[in-house]
Amino acid sequence: MKNRPTFGMFGLAVNDEGAFSLLELLVVVIILGILVFSAALSFADSRLQMSVTAAARQVEAALEQAKTAARQENVKYELTFYSSMASHPDTYEFRHNVGTENPSLPGTYTWNIVSVNRSVTQEIVIEESGNWYNQIGNGVHVVSEVTVTFEPMGTQMSITPVTITLQKGSETREVTIDAAGKITTVELVNP
Repeated sequence: MKNRPTFGMFGLAVNDEGAFSLLELLVVVIILGILVFSAALSFADSRLQMSVTAAARQVEAALEQAKTAARQENVKYELTFYSSMASHPDTYEFRHNVGTENPSLPGTYTWNIVSVNRSVTQEIVIEESGNWYNQIGNGVHVVSEVTVTFEPMGTQMSITPVTITLQKGSETREVTIDAAGKITTVELVNP
């Protein structure tokens, strides 16, 4: 008469030699492989989300800095976000009004918008021909070019909201600033 298998840990059958069968080991390896694969996918998704969230915070900080600088310096500030298709892709540039006294009419000024280095974090700043371009971090793309203008009172000139759309892979965030200067960020859910 054949010996019946005994059941060991987790209800797995153990043969007479005290080992698991090849089929049982194969099932365990397949289950572990599925778990590792799903964990890796989840990790990749969370890294993607973190990249786009960090870029959205970078844009929020730049908008806040331009708004504050317009108030403190009492000059107009523009913040232009360049798209992936621009000559300086996925960057933004601070510009502000600079007054130059008119030599033929003392006491009068000519105002020009001039690029200024106002990086807000440890971002990469590219200087070219007197213009300063701040790189959007983590390989995140600006979907389309947008310019936001702040008047000296710190509010935006435009009445309609301005939206900066950021994207990396399947993750998208929209950073919106309204006419009063309120900044909001929304995560877009892709189907």
